[in-house]
Amino acid sequence: MAFLFGLIAFLLAGFFAVRNVATWPVKLAYPGDESYEGVVLATMIHMRQSVPVYAAGATDGFDGATYGPLFYLLGERLVNEENPSYFPLRLLSMFAILGCAAGCGLLAFWLTGNHFAAWLSPVLFLAYGMVTGHGILALSDGVSLFLFFSGFLVAYRLRNSRWMLLAAPVMVLGFYYKPQYVAGPLAVLAFLFLDKRRGLAVQFGGLLATCGLGLFAWFQWGVFRGEAFWRHFLLYQTSLVSWQLLGRALFVFALLFLLPLVFAVEYLREAPNKLISCYLFFAVILGLLTFCKEAGGVHYFFESLLVVCALIPALLAKRLAARVYPLDLILLLGIMLIAGQWPTERPPQPSDIGRHNAMQSFLRRNFSPHAMSLGPNPGELLQAGLQVPFSGLFELAQFYRRGVVPDRDLAAQIHERRFAVIVMHFDVKEEHDPFWFKFYTTPAILQAVRADYELDASLEMPNPIKQRPQDRFYVYVPRPAGTGQSLSGQLGAFAGISH
Repeated sequence: MAFLFGLIAFLLAGFFAVRNVATWPVKLAYPGDESYEGVVLATMIHMRQSVPVYAAGATDGFDGATYGPLFYLLGERLVNEENPSYFPLRLLSMFAILGCAAGCGLLAFWLTGNHFAAWLSPVLFLAYGMVTGHGILALSDGVSLFLFFSGFLVAYRLRNSRWMLLAAPVMVLGFYYKPQYVAGPLAVLAFLFLDKRRGLAVQFGGLLATCGLGLFAWFQWGVFRGEAFWRHFLLYQTSLVSWQLLGRALFVFALLFLLPLVFAVEYLREAPNKLISCYLFFAVILGLLTFCKEAGGVHYFFESLLVVCALIPALLAKRLAARVYPLDLILLLGIMLIAGQWPTERPPQPSDIGRHNAMQSFLRRNFSPHAMSLGPNPGELLQAGLQVPFSGLFELAQFYRRGVVPDRDLAAQIHERRFAVIVMHFDVKEEHDPFWFKFYTTPAILQAVRADYELDASLEMPNPIKQRPQDRFYVYVPRPAGTGQSLSGQLGAFAGISH
């Protein structure tokens, strides 16, 4: 019977893992933007072009650059400026996510000494939809999570010796890749204090601070000398927090993790482990707090997922070893895996590739190479050979509303018709939902587009970057001084284009 229950657990997790991982080749090869990838790509290309991406304001351009500097510095070496592609960054994220899965298995084995738990844990991790939905994007989350989790595993394995200090530099690297998944270092510090090893706790904290401040000084006064790196890395990070989103964070957490958390706590009650308990506590708290960030996503709970995917198999292995038939755990696995598919988006389809290619062809046919352009998806514009001085319209709009960055320079440039093309997700004259006006624009920017640009065409948008089903690419060109042929007359060769 123990074998049967173990097989059922593997089949349940394996079904969803195979279902999700099977979409990876399509997601890796898709040429277009998914989520925030285009903004990241634009920032990296700007960095290659020696553009000050950490500039203090938004005079001639703007890069939010809210991820860690190590991510951008590595990315600028991976992307091709002449032929921008998301593939190298996605591939790097994929290997990092696989490393996290392996780390789950390693932690489960250390907890139990059981090979069943060690193999089930990574399969369970890969079975969650958020791993496929966010983990293998051309973003910083996968690698940052891997670095932080690797540091935690080092600390856990060496928790009874001073060699655990080796974990601190690895965690600092994760922090400067993306300052997000910090449950590990907080858990180690709390564990050492609870274990009454205050001297080692001070040394660990001191090493974190020394490495962290040393890297900060290197970035501020070395790599990005003369730029406002501190402003982006510190002020821009915190300015997007909105406590009004806490209710949403609690709902998402309850949907995905509340039931698994009950069983995880049950395991820690039966097999007490201070360091893992501290890690679980901080993972949950920080997941809830960081989710209260504008445009925050379910991947902010990645650390909670790591712990759950190690503890649930450990508890199941413990039950099976005791010859207890874990019907409750099998039912839990079914529920948590079904719930865990909720944030999984449909992978890109051939029609999405067709729409992406149609947009690329349209832009290349109708606008000169290196022409100035503006839009919330700068990756699409860069791939068409255009320049995108303002890469982060969403961030600029949000920072404007918080009094962090003014919008007057961009609005003035729109009035001066600096941009050969502006691509929006909505018709600036027909859209009536104020939420979407605020999402990508400010009143001054919106007024400038309405006054000095005219809608020339709209094209179908690939699903991976849609915020709403009705979203399309709305192409705006400078309003002509006189009369002339509209670009819309040249669109007949492209399917899905309306006027």
